[in-house]
Amino acid sequence: MSMGKDHGRSRALRPSAEVLEVRQMLSTTVSGMDTAGDKWTLTLLGKGALQVLKQDDATTGQPAALNSKTEIKSITISGTDPRSTRLIGSVVPASGSEGRVFFEKLNEIPNHSDLTAGGLGVQAVNMPSFWLGYTGSTKAATNAPVAEINIPDGLNSLRIGGVDTTKSFTTNPSDSPTKDGQNDNYLVRLGFPYAIGTSIVVDKVISSSQAGTTTGTTTNPATQKSVVFDVAGRINLFQANEIDGSSTNVPAASGYTGGTIVASVPPDAVSGIPGQFGFVRIGGNATNFSVITSSQIANLYIGGETSNISLLTPTGSRNLFFGKGFDTASVYTHSLENLYANRDALNSTITSERMIGNLMIGGNVANVTALSGYQAGLTNYFSNATSNISNLMQGGTSLPNAATPPTPTAQANGQITAYIAGNVTNSIFAASDLPVSQIQTPTSQVFGEVGDAFLPLGHITARVEGSIDNTIATPNLPKTAFYALKVDLTHGVVVPPKVVEPPLPPPTTPITLPGIPVVFPASLSTKINSSKVNSITTGSGSGSSAKPIGITSITNPNPKATTQVPTKKK
Repeated sequence: MSMGKDHGRSRALRPSAEVLEVRQMLSTTVSGMDTAGDKWTLTLLGKGALQVLKQDDATTGQPAALNSKTEIKSITISGTDPRSTRLIGSVVPASGSEGRVFFEKLNEIPNHSDLTAGGLGVQAVNMPSFWLGYTGSTKAATNAPVAEINIPDGLNSLRIGGVDTTKSFTTNPSDSPTKDGQNDNYLVRLGFPYAIGTSIVVDKVISSSQAGTTTGTTTNPATQKSVVFDVAGRINLFQANEIDGSSTNVPAASGYTGGTIVASVPPDAVSGIPGQFGFVRIGGNATNFSVITSSQIANLYIGGETSNISLLTPTGSRNLFFGKGFDTASVYTHSLENLYANRDALNSTITSERMIGNLMIGGNVANVTALSGYQAGLTNYFSNATSNISNLMQGGTSLPNAATPPTPTAQANGQITAYIAGNVTNSIFAASDLPVSQIQTPTSQVFGEVGDAFLPLGHITARVEGSIDNTIATPNLPKTAFYALKVDLTHGVVVPPKVVEPPLPPPTTPITLPGIPVVFPASLSTKINSSKVNSITTGSGSGSSAKPIGITSITNPNPKATTQVPTKKK
């Protein structure tokens, strides 16, 4: 019997999968040197293209060689993928150098096609030793940012060294932003990301100003050198070790006219998601610092001194923590759950349309106004503030709107719970109190006058350890600082809150962000805690998992006078 011949497996008729070799992620690497001799490297991992240009050569007028002692003029990325594209920068400092490499532009070329073709944003930019600053030889015309990070398709994680408006590399001193007599803007503009939200980590942000000048009969006002972080959608985390600003020619308080501004303003045009803040965390001092959102903020922490800071949240604020006092600050919000300050509160304003839940001050209170149950016109004020920000971003030399917010008008159901571990001097705590002066003149608001109208459900519960002296603020009632239909005021010992102050403890666990596996800021930790009173833990991830734990109790040595404060659960 004849046997058929085995011809083996026919691959044409019966195809099968083959095991592919291990694939490495594609990358593009560019290296160079700066004026201090620092050696830097930029690597683009994942899909996309990278281009780096240096300052123009003085002889040829063309971009200088990458290995020349010049600064970076522009960094451009394109064809990115939000699931994998990461721009990573590293620096080897030269001897005696701070190791700060400056760049003037970081731009993403937008591509809204689809993920397979590239576009729709970046996962992460991780450049902890790179600083945004003016590196040009000839500054751009007015109405253009002096320096800019522009990623219109959005990204999840941005980590840079910071922004410095005082640094200049021009050979012409009059062309320096600090001496040009213009309102110069340094802009970080981040579009709506593909997913998750946006987190920003920097070491330091430095704004500045220039004094006004007088030539003959012409007076030129002071100008601001501002830094604006303009983010579409939710900001999971904004973190800095320090926010610096000018102590002279200070921008108008609450006017959003200069300094460092972090804004999450317009809802996304497609999804309708409004701007929100998960955590704004400043480890050290904050000067000329403003936070504005069209929605709400969950947590704000400033560990050091505050000077000329402002917060505007039309739909509410949850927890505000201040390590070294609450000074020259303004808060305008729909409602405020908790505000804790370890030390004094000086020259500050809090205006809440609804309640002020727990207001705890660990020292003296002087020249402070806290209003609860007041219609503050937050919608109009928000619109004016965003117009100012828009004008700054376009390099405008004049500001279109008044820097001062409108005079609030009392409405029913204001509630304040306040604990003050010190004296109260020339300060006002009012819940739904309509002054007679405002009835006669809407822009006038003088408390403590005969004929004031106390609206229904206005209630203040307060405990003051020291004395009350309101001789200047309310001369008719020099020993009264609390105004409401019902006031429950007691005197006795108040235990100050224990918000952690710098130097902060080192991280116990690494901070991780999308596309950035480990973040170890110079001084900020992932766990800011106190053994008895207050704990803030961020966990890992985008930063949106921050879970503040409120103060559990305020105890008076007199066992008959113990005041309990509600505890926020994890």
